[in-house]
Amino acid sequence: MPHEFTNGEQLHTQRPYALSVLCAIGFILSIASIIQNSIGFIRADTEVAQILSGTEKTQLKNLFSFNKAIVNAPVAISNLTTANFEKYSIGGIVAALLCLVGVVLMWLLKRSGFYSFVLGTFFNLITHFLLFGDNIGAMGLSLVWAFFGLALAILYSRHLNEMDTEV
Repeated sequence: MPHEFTNGEQLHTQRPYALSVLCAIGFILSIASIIQNSIGFIRADTEVAQILSGTEKTQLKNLFSFNKAIVNAPVAISNLTTANFEKYSIGGIVAALLCLVGVVLMWLLKRSGFYSFVLGTFFNLITHFLLFGDNIGAMGLSLVWAFFGLALAILYSRHLNEMDTEV
Protein backbone atom coordinates (compact mmCIF):
# COMPACT_ATOMS: atom_id res chain seq x y z
CA MET A 1 0.00 0.00 0.00
CA PRO A 2 1.53 3.38 -0.95
CA HIS A 3 2.19 5.45 2.17
CA GLU A 4 3.91 8.69 2.97
CA PHE A 5 5.81 8.68 6.26
CA THR A 6 7.27 11.45 8.35
CA ASN A 7 9.17 10.56 11.53
CA GLY A 8 7.62 7.09 11.57
CA GLU A 9 4.00 8.32 11.40
CA GLN A 10 1.69 7.75 8.52
CA LEU A 11 0.46 11.02 7.03
CA HIS A 12 -1.37 10.05 3.89
CA THR A 13 -2.54 6.89 2.14
CA GLN A 14 -3.05 7.24 -1.56
CA ARG A 15 -5.72 5.20 -3.31
CA PRO A 16 -4.53 3.58 -6.55
CA TYR A 17 -6.12 5.02 -9.68
CA ALA A 18 -7.40 1.60 -10.84
CA LEU A 19 -9.17 1.08 -7.50
CA SER A 20 -10.75 4.52 -7.79
CA VAL A 21 -12.12 3.66 -11.23
CA LEU A 22 -13.41 0.29 -10.00
CA CYS A 23 -15.12 1.96 -7.04
CA ALA A 24 -16.77 4.50 -9.35
CA ILE A 25 -18.05 1.68 -11.58
CA GLY A 26 -19.25 -0.30 -8.55
CA PHE A 27 -21.00 2.77 -7.15
CA ILE A 28 -22.84 3.41 -10.43
CA LEU A 29 -23.87 -0.25 -10.82
CA SER A 30 -25.05 -0.47 -7.20
CA ILE A 31 -27.21 2.64 -7.56
CA ALA A 32 -28.59 1.34 -10.88
CA SER A 33 -29.45 -1.97 -9.23
CA ILE A 34 -31.23 -0.23 -6.36
CA ILE A 35 -33.28 1.79 -8.86
CA GLN A 36 -34.05 -1.23 -11.04
CA ASN A 37 -35.15 -3.35 -8.08
CA SER A 38 -37.22 -0.51 -6.63
CA ILE A 39 -39.07 -0.17 -9.92
CA GLY A 40 -39.50 -3.96 -9.97
CA PHE A 41 -41.02 -3.87 -6.49
CA ILE A 42 -43.41 -1.04 -7.38
CA ARG A 43 -44.47 -2.66 -10.65
CA ALA A 44 -44.36 -6.30 -9.48
CA ASP A 45 -47.90 -7.14 -10.59
CA THR A 46 -47.36 -5.68 -14.06
CA GLU A 47 -43.96 -7.35 -14.47
CA VAL A 48 -45.29 -10.77 -13.45
CA ALA A 49 -48.29 -10.44 -15.76
CA GLN A 50 -46.05 -9.52 -18.69
CA ILE A 51 -43.65 -12.39 -18.05
CA LEU A 52 -46.41 -14.96 -17.64
CA SER A 53 -48.37 -13.75 -20.68
CA GLY A 54 -45.55 -14.71 -23.00
CA THR A 55 -45.86 -11.43 -24.89
CA GLU A 56 -42.75 -10.00 -23.29
CA LYS A 57 -39.42 -11.59 -24.05
CA THR A 58 -37.03 -12.14 -21.20
CA GLN A 59 -33.53 -10.77 -21.55
CA LEU A 60 -31.86 -14.19 -21.62
CA LYS A 61 -34.29 -15.61 -24.17
CA ASN A 62 -33.28 -12.81 -26.51
CA LEU A 63 -29.60 -13.23 -25.75
CA PHE A 64 -29.20 -17.00 -26.06
CA SER A 65 -31.85 -18.18 -28.46
CA PHE A 66 -31.02 -18.81 -32.07
CA ASN A 67 -34.38 -20.41 -32.79
CA LYS A 68 -37.29 -17.98 -33.25
CA ALA A 69 -39.78 -20.57 -31.92
CA ILE A 70 -37.94 -20.58 -28.59
CA VAL A 71 -38.00 -16.77 -28.40
CA ASN A 72 -41.77 -16.67 -28.86
CA ALA A 73 -42.53 -19.51 -26.42
CA PRO A 74 -44.05 -18.40 -23.11
CA VAL A 75 -41.89 -18.51 -20.00
CA ALA A 76 -42.85 -21.25 -17.54
CA ILE A 77 -41.81 -20.45 -13.98
CA SER A 78 -43.74 -22.43 -11.42
CA ASN A 79 -43.48 -20.06 -8.46
CA LEU A 80 -43.49 -16.71 -10.23
CA THR A 81 -46.07 -14.78 -8.25
CA THR A 82 -46.39 -11.12 -7.42
CA ALA A 83 -45.48 -11.83 -3.79
CA ASN A 84 -42.33 -13.75 -4.79
CA PHE A 85 -41.36 -11.05 -7.28
CA GLU A 86 -41.73 -8.41 -4.58
CA LYS A 87 -39.60 -10.51 -2.20
CA TYR A 88 -37.01 -10.92 -4.93
CA SER A 89 -36.96 -7.16 -5.54
CA ILE A 90 -36.48 -6.51 -1.82
CA GLY A 91 -33.64 -9.06 -1.81
CA GLY A 92 -32.12 -7.27 -4.80
CA ILE A 93 -32.31 -3.93 -2.99
CA VAL A 94 -30.61 -5.45 0.09
CA ALA A 95 -27.93 -7.02 -2.12
CA ALA A 96 -27.31 -3.72 -3.90
CA LEU A 97 -27.10 -1.89 -0.56
CA LEU A 98 -24.50 -4.41 0.65
CA CYS A 99 -22.54 -3.81 -2.55
CA LEU A 100 -22.86 -0.05 -2.16
CA VAL A 101 -21.59 -0.17 1.43
CA GLY A 102 -18.74 -2.36 0.24
CA VAL A 103 -17.79 0.07 -2.51
CA VAL A 104 -17.80 3.02 -0.11
CA LEU A 105 -15.62 1.09 2.35
CA MET A 106 -13.21 0.10 -0.41
CA TRP A 107 -13.09 3.75 -1.48
CA LEU A 108 -11.90 4.41 2.07
CA LEU A 109 -9.38 1.56 1.63
CA LYS A 110 -11.08 -0.76 4.11
CA ARG A 111 -10.73 -4.47 3.35
CA SER A 112 -14.08 -5.23 4.98
CA GLY A 113 -15.70 -3.44 2.02
CA PHE A 114 -14.51 -6.20 -0.29
CA TYR A 115 -16.26 -8.83 1.83
CA SER A 116 -19.45 -6.75 1.95
CA PHE A 117 -19.36 -6.41 -1.84
CA VAL A 118 -18.89 -10.15 -2.39
CA LEU A 119 -21.68 -10.92 0.10
CA GLY A 120 -24.02 -8.55 -1.76
CA THR A 121 -23.14 -10.11 -5.11
CA PHE A 122 -23.94 -13.62 -3.92
CA PHE A 123 -26.97 -12.54 -1.88
CA ASN A 124 -28.70 -11.54 -5.12
CA LEU A 125 -28.19 -15.01 -6.62
CA ILE A 126 -29.16 -16.77 -3.40
CA THR A 127 -32.40 -14.77 -3.25
CA HIS A 128 -33.23 -15.76 -6.81
CA PHE A 129 -32.55 -19.46 -6.23
CA LEU A 130 -34.57 -19.51 -3.01
CA LEU A 131 -37.61 -17.90 -4.64
CA PHE A 132 -37.55 -19.20 -8.22
CA GLY A 133 -35.32 -22.27 -8.22
CA ASP A 134 -32.69 -22.96 -10.82
CA ASN A 135 -34.64 -21.76 -13.86
CA ILE A 136 -31.76 -19.99 -15.64
CA GLY A 137 -34.06 -18.63 -18.37
CA ALA A 138 -36.04 -16.68 -15.78
CA MET A 139 -33.02 -15.04 -14.21
CA GLY A 140 -32.71 -12.18 -16.69
CA LEU A 141 -31.05 -9.19 -15.07
CA SER A 142 -30.23 -11.20 -11.97
CA LEU A 143 -27.67 -13.17 -13.95
CA VAL A 144 -26.32 -10.05 -15.63
CA TRP A 145 -25.88 -8.26 -12.26
CA ALA A 146 -24.20 -11.37 -10.86
CA PHE A 147 -21.80 -11.51 -13.79
CA PHE A 148 -20.79 -7.85 -13.36
CA GLY A 149 -20.56 -8.30 -9.60
CA LEU A 150 -18.31 -11.33 -9.95
CA ALA A 151 -16.10 -9.56 -12.49
CA LEU A 152 -15.78 -6.54 -10.20
CA ALA A 153 -15.06 -8.76 -7.20
CA ILE A 154 -12.20 -10.39 -9.08
CA LEU A 155 -10.81 -6.99 -10.04
CA TYR A 156 -11.24 -5.66 -6.48
CA SER A 157 -9.43 -8.70 -5.10
CA ARG A 158 -6.29 -7.63 -6.98
CA HIS A 159 -6.19 -4.54 -4.72
CA LEU A 160 -6.77 -6.26 -1.36
CA ASN A 161 -3.14 -5.81 -0.33
CA GLU A 162 -3.57 -2.04 -0.66
CA MET A 163 -6.51 -1.96 1.76
CA ASP A 164 -6.34 -1.73 5.53
CA THR A 165 -7.58 -4.65 7.60
CA GLU A 166 -9.04 -2.37 10.26
CA VAL A 167 -12.70 -1.36 10.13
